[in-house]
Amino acid sequence: MKNIAVILSLIVLLSMIVGAVIYLSNRFALFFPSVSHKVLMWGLVAVMTVAFTGVLAFTTTANPVGKAVFMFGAIVATLFIFTLLSVAVVDLFNLIFKFSPQVRGMFAVILSAVLTVYGVWNAYNLKVREVTITVQGLSHEIRAVHISDLHLGNFRGKRQLEKVVETINKLNPDIVFNTGDMFDSKAHFSKGNDVLAAFRKLKMPHYFVYGNHDEHVGLNNVVSRMKNANATVLQNETARFGELQIIGLNNMLANVKSFDVHATDTSQTIENALNNINLEDNLPTIVLHHRPDGVDYMQQKGANLLLAGHTHAGQIFPFTFIAKWMFGYNSGLYKYKTMDIYVSEGAGTIFAPARLGTRSELTLVRLVPKNFKDKKI
Repeated sequence: MKNIAVILSLIVLLSMIVGAVIYLSNRFALFFPSVSHKVLMWGLVAVMTVAFTGVLAFTTTANPVGKAVFMFGAIVATLFIFTLLSVAVVDLFNLIFKFSPQVRGMFAVILSAVLTVYGVWNAYNLKVREVTITVQGLSHEIRAVHISDLHLGNFRGKRQLEKVVETINKLNPDIVFNTGDMFDSKAHFSKGNDVLAAFRKLKMPHYFVYGNHDEHVGLNNVVSRMKNANATVLQNETARFGELQIIGLNNMLANVKSFDVHATDTSQTIENALNNINLEDNLPTIVLHHRPDGVDYMQQKGANLLLAGHTHAGQIFPFTFIAKWMFGYNSGLYKYKTMDIYVSEGAGTIFAPARLGTRSELTLVRLVPKNFKDKKI
């Protein structure tokens, strides 16, 4: 079933790319008639074939040549997306203003360049979002930072993690919750590459659960590196922090009847994992799981809050609409019966090193008692 879903997804993606190539080659032949339509068509086909193959074949590689091919493919894919979006926008405006083909072409190229520069800047411009959540049973406020989906790899490394840790320490939380996808390639797995060194500068407890990309690059390696960086790795386990009970779940399906290509295909599920974990009743309880899934089982066990990531909120418009359709909980704060859910848009990006319509974020989560009165002026 999982393989069939992957194959169907690739067929749909390939069909979309073919349609986009035909659309762009037709438009650029109109905008720039001095260039042969056939040359434009096959040029785009060749570039996108190399880009598509490179991204798929070298996603997790540690090989320098493979890394360069992946980065080329990812950058080309980013430019392709923003060029496609720019041409579509110019076409829409042309319905009203009736520009000449040459002017339309000039506007499309300029808009594409602007969107690309902004998209890359936006992806690396880390924002802090603050949310306040009332937790039944707490006697005092707990300040937590939620981090997810940093995706250390071909486009991110020590510098980005140092920036994240510096921001966390400035926020001065009591605890850090990390919901996975620390890595998306083996680019930093060479001997002596201590890419996670910055985590040792954290002045507070740091709890981690792994994501699907951590599994793809080598789960044992990721877990070992996180433990060596002073993180407490929870794998279907609980921990206590003061009054809080913390449940850390592996990246898995909600139940045996559910399906998700991003979850490990095993008999272990959120439903049976929660049934097999010894939980203390009537304690304020936080669940960490990479994906916002299995919420009903968590709520039945008395959880107050789920922290998750994975969605990136779609990362780049118009994929933001697809993400809203795919994920019941896509970005931000939600309520499910007696339980709160917070889904981070992620501190990093996947494949394309850019964002449009979303942001790279850390979240300051203020866990406060019922009837809490904020004393800040």
